[in-house]
Amino acid sequence: MANVRARLVQHRGIAYVLLAGFFFTIGAAVSKALKHIPSGEYSAISTYHPFFMTITMCYFVGYTPYNFCKKKRVFIYCSLRAVAFIIKIFSISKMPLGDASAIYFTSPIFAGIGARIFLGEPWGIVHLISTLLGLTGVVLISKPSFLFNTDTASEVNPLYPALAVTGAVILGAGITVQRKIGKDVPASVIAVHQNALTIIYSLAFEYIVNAATGKDLSKVLVAPACYDERLLLFVVGVLAVAGQVLFIRGVALESAAISSLMRNMDTVLAYIIQVTYFKEKAEWLSLLGAFLIITSTVIVILYKSYMMKKSEKEAGKEDVVLENVASINEQDANLGDNIGDNGATKKEHYQADNGNYNGTVAVKNGVAKD
Repeated sequence: MANVRARLVQHRGIAYVLLAGFFFTIGAAVSKALKHIPSGEYSAISTYHPFFMTITMCYFVGYTPYNFCKKKRVFIYCSLRAVAFIIKIFSISKMPLGDASAIYFTSPIFAGIGARIFLGEPWGIVHLISTLLGLTGVVLISKPSFLFNTDTASEVNPLYPALAVTGAVILGAGITVQRKIGKDVPASVIAVHQNALTIIYSLAFEYIVNAATGKDLSKVLVAPACYDERLLLFVVGVLAVAGQVLFIRGVALESAAISSLMRNMDTVLAYIIQVTYFKEKAEWLSLLGAFLIITSTVIVILYKSYMMKKSEKEAGKEDVVLENVASINEQDANLGDNIGDNGATKKEHYQADNGNYNGTVAVKNGVAKD
């Protein structure tokens, strides 16, 4: 039982990332009712509630959002995550959902390569195979128009797919930076700054887009008039807070490659919601894609378990070797003590014999004189 509990503790980083993906996916499903809100405006408004929630969370648990270490790295990470989020929302609004999702979920490749180069984390053939399986599964579920020759493929501006690829690269870089931060900064503190920068960058993005298109700048960041939409935005914010904190904590505990690969499960969950709740027809290609994603996830988990067992065995062998070396050293020390004791004993016997001899000679000399 203790071994099972230890295994679960060692895999809690994966569990955090999977649970974060669950909250993110539910939030994305809820946000489908808010498609008419501009992307920059949606990013800012949906992050408004998480910002104050995470501040409240920090003070409730005793953290200060302004007094922490590694501030430069936290700023870089939060900026990358904020920009990646804005690009994702903008890409989804300008491209078919399948195209944007397929491109966005290439981020595990960039995260794994970045972590390998800058952090020295393992990213070998198993991680590459799992990444390709997961990416293939995402493609089969999302069915991007540039691969399945749909009518929308020719209608998409080539700039938008390039922007989506940029967002995937930025997201992978953000995960790598988060691994560099580690567990030194609380997840709630990082979430505060991530939400704050998302609001600032979203407003700046929306103002730039509106100014470039000649729209009225006074209508930027206007709350929806419908109370139902306001409630939905609040729900999206609550789910985003839960997902942010869990994801940041999970990345701090798990490698960048594995953390990003676990996010592929979001696609499976989204597909399940589409089939069960939105009553979309299940296709065999989508089912095959879901199977590939689940397979890639299982491969990563089993590979990590295997490597952990292997490292434990090697550590056990090292302990045995160290114990043997310590035993040999102890035997050598005892042998040295015995030699020293024997040498001292011989010296004492020699001195005693020498004294007896000198005494005998002295007696003989005295007798001779007499």
